[in-house]
Amino acid sequence: MEQNRLDSVIQNFLAIIKAVRIEQRLTLEQLAEQAGIHRTMVGLLERRERVPTIQVANQIAHALGFSLSDLVQMAELISLEENSKYSEFLKPRKPNRLNIRNEQTLLELTGIEGIVLLDAVEYAYGVLDTIDRKLISSQSPVVTELVELANFSSMLGNLLGSGIAKSSEGLYRRNRPHAYPDLLPLKAPAVDVELKMALESNKPKGHLPKAGVYITFRYVLGDREGNFIRGKENRGNTAWMWEIKVGYIGEDDFAISNTTGDSGKTAVIKTDVHNKMPLVYYDPRFLPYSPRKGGIYPGFN
Repeated sequence: MEQNRLDSVIQNFLAIIKAVRIEQRLTLEQLAEQAGIHRTMVGLLERRERVPTIQVANQIAHALGFSLSDLVQMAELISLEENSKYSEFLKPRKPNRLNIRNEQTLLELTGIEGIVLLDAVEYAYGVLDTIDRKLISSQSPVVTELVELANFSSMLGNLLGSGIAKSSEGLYRRNRPHAYPDLLPLKAPAVDVELKMALESNKPKGHLPKAGVYITFRYVLGDREGNFIRGKENRGNTAWMWEIKVGYIGEDDFAISNTTGDSGKTAVIKTDVHNKMPLVYYDPRFLPYSPRKGGIYPGFN
């Protein structure tokens, strides 16, 4: 490998290490401890002031949950001009604090603050991007192009639930898969909380109408840079959260359907009920409705 190309691969390798560490929410000290190297060495590497030995690079890769060959392959892909778009995966995606609304209502109903939702969304983004990196390093399509959207929504919901539990400071723990409710309270003021997902302007749904506190998430598919154009034909391959709502929902607030060919009986939150649920997170960049003055839409409050 020519020297310029080798230098480029090394720099990309170091950038990947830093990006993955941040996504996994590891401090320099934590990564150093897991890798069995000195904290100062990790700092020097991230500042590009040292070049790692093969042994050190291998220890860091394994500490981050990757093989060294995986990370080197990623670094080589970024070096190739035809794969330069891969560098987009190095940019951590963070939801904006200004998108939080009606935070007091969220706190009263669930005991959590808006920062917990932001952390959960960031956690989900980070895990999905890490998976996509591994898929691309194997010359595979990204996850949204591999699984049905219904399955992807379920995966995204599980990640958001885990993210809320991780960031709740001991208020919640994630329930086992396919069990009600999704979040179990560990101490006051936490309560049973069910999570529901939906794509674009669809209404969240489940299999059975159950009364309780719900947090609903709706997302769109844009591109890696955060560009979004309405319409199925314009869907990208990257999930972006555009709306989160919270509220108490009774059994009568669901519309029951048992359509032939559907996946069994479904309980969809009624449109008027969902529209009235307090809006606690809203990113107008990804609004899947025709925009109105001031960015309002059915369900804005």
